[in-house]
Amino acid sequence: MLRVSTVHDPRLDYYLTDLGDELRRVAPGLLVDASRWLGAGAAPLGLDRTPDRSTVLAVLEGRHPRTGRVLASARRSVVAYDLTFSVPKSVSVLFGLGDRHAAEAVARAHHDAVAAALGYVERRAAALRWSGPDGQVLVGCDGVVAPAVTHCLSRAGDPHLHTHVVVANLAHGVDGRWRALDGRSLFAHAKAAGSLHDAHLRAALSEGLGARWSWRGRSGWELEGSDPVALAALSGRASQIRQELWALGGTSRRARHVAWAATREPKAAGPSGAVLRAEWAARSGWAGIDLAVGHRDADPATLDEHRFAAVIAGAAPSGVCRRDVVAAWATGAGQGVDGHQLQLAVDHWAPATADLGVAEPRRAPALVLPPRAALRALGPRPVGVAGQAEWRAAAAAIDRYRARWGVAFDPSEIGGASLVAFSPARVADHLEVSQLIGEVRVRLGRHHRSALERDGHVLGR
Repeated sequence: MLRVSTVHDPRLDYYLTDLGDELRRVAPGLLVDASRWLGAGAAPLGLDRTPDRSTVLAVLEGRHPRTGRVLASARRSVVAYDLTFSVPKSVSVLFGLGDRHAAEAVARAHHDAVAAALGYVERRAAALRWSGPDGQVLVGCDGVVAPAVTHCLSRAGDPHLHTHVVVANLAHGVDGRWRALDGRSLFAHAKAAGSLHDAHLRAALSEGLGARWSWRGRSGWELEGSDPVALAALSGRASQIRQELWALGGTSRRARHVAWAATREPKAAGPSGAVLRAEWAARSGWAGIDLAVGHRDADPATLDEHRFAAVIAGAAPSGVCRRDVVAAWATGAGQGVDGHQLQLAVDHWAPATADLGVAEPRRAPALVLPPRAALRALGPRPVGVAGQAEWRAAAAAIDRYRARWGVAFDPSEIGGASLVAFSPARVADHLEVSQLIGEVRVRLGRHHRSALERDGHVLGR
């Protein structure tokens, strides 16, 4: 999950007084960076070490952290954007109460997922307003500059693994000048970037720990086997917000923000990790999660088409942008998918354009939703790029067949006919497309016939 918020205080006291101390105190010895510089714009400024107060403040003030040279005007009401990436609650609990191996795997997977999501933000959402000959347009930049700090506790003292990526509100544009970011674009791509982070995290934990995932309604994908009661017992912060919402009598997004702010107490130093884990275990009665390490499904990963369609249906009625398809694809990848593979797969359905941020073009939902007949014949789409082109080619062949022979309804609604009733030309066409469907299914690792084939309704027969 990703929450984007604006940062107006140039002192950044909340982030700079910690810089990873919390993670090192609660989980000492982890082989991950508690704080680090992220973004392609950091290296050119010489920011290759652990963030410290002076360099962070220099960047946020618009100065070169090494030379002190002024990069951009300091007259900006927003000095940075806080991109807070959080793992699912069950993953936080596994990090807090699992063994050392599990905690290390979770921390590493989260760090890699944050990097993958920020890479997406840099390529698709990091845009600058530039006054060109045709007026004001959005253009790309060389990358963002962002100190990242990882925390592992909520303000209620419960396990809550999350990373604050504090993106400085300036970047080096294509015209060679440093300019402020277009904040609208970061907010517009927040759902896509957050969903990509979650999908990348799920894939890493599925691979590294043999984790499996199940859908938990509003909570989204959680670790299969995690006890909802135990998770609720370690969700004190969420309980505080719900109680405040009840007192306010509101349910809107604004009401939730008010409740969040009203219950946001300052963080205290707190006890050591050993003391916290003992208290968490006693309070939740946590008995662990059965992780089938090394056991993977025999069938290739496929997209949950119902989850995908649900996200697309919730997009703007005027059409869907590529970022909507990224969010839907990540949500539909229940067992996860590498962030780079995800974007390559999406390119088959919503190709990336030169338009960035909020300027991404909209397209009709029908262009990204596969035909029902193709789904029945071929099964769900693969989650990664492998096999995506073959799936689309076979789906197009099915569409052409149905158009040529006037098959106007879903194949499951037709039935009853026989190849004997077809003309020789249609029989030949039918057999050719049926063979293509079978070959593609085999190449995709789907050796069992689909329900459509078993029922004798392939291609509206």
